[in-house]
Amino acid sequence: MGLLDGKLAKMLILSFNTDEKGEMKGLPIPFPVMYNPEKFSKSIRTIYQSRAVPGDATEEQAIERIEGDDITFEFLFDATGGSINSIQGEAAKALDGVDAQIDLFLALTQTRDKQEHQPRKLKLVWGTFIFNCRLVNATIDYTLFNPLGRPLRATINATFKGDEPRILQSAIAKLFSADLTHARIVKEGETLPFIAKRIYGDSRYYMEIARVNGLKNFRHIPAGTELILPPLNKRG
Repeated sequence: MGLLDGKLAKMLILSFNTDEKGEMKGLPIPFPVMYNPEKFSKSIRTIYQSRAVPGDATEEQAIERIEGDDITFEFLFDATGGSINSIQGEAAKALDGVDAQIDLFLALTQTRDKQEHQPRKLKLVWGTFIFNCRLVNATIDYTLFNPLGRPLRATINATFKGDEPRILQSAIAKLFSADLTHARIVKEGETLPFIAKRIYGDSRYYMEIARVNGLKNFRHIPAGTELILPPLNKRG
């Protein structure tokens, strides 16, 4: 993804422990890949919850949560000397096998930390691509062996799940929470208690919606009316 003194920059996998806020604690351990991936795939998953709307035969899809991105890479490990400018490649050639490099990859990405009781957190760095994550799945395919049966070449298909620091996760979650002001168009058959229950989880907050919107007759709200729904932390 970038050039350093005429050499193609290798992707780095930085492995580190985290503090109580989910941020880096101590120095990371770098793992430069042997070959840069030729491609990667990215999966984004948004979870919705179906909710019935009074007077409407259809269901409304309300966002429940957004799961972290999943990114999948295929990493090639080779001990035949084909990898240029690669620390891992030179080590594998000297050892006449890729098993030590694969064991190191798994140790840095999957071994559970004795204090944190979970695998170490990772930061993938490749040019301008930076991704905070944890490894969730790794499939190893061995494709070439020396006469003694030691693996000379293998690929690891690795899937990483996005794992931002908790303070950032909280900020993202608030974008979809009832703690921010929302605007909503009333649908046929909806009432203020129904809307309050849907947005805030408690129909008793309908009076606050009526107060904020200056509604005097809140028992009948015409369809198409736009309501301002106040954030939870500003309700009296």
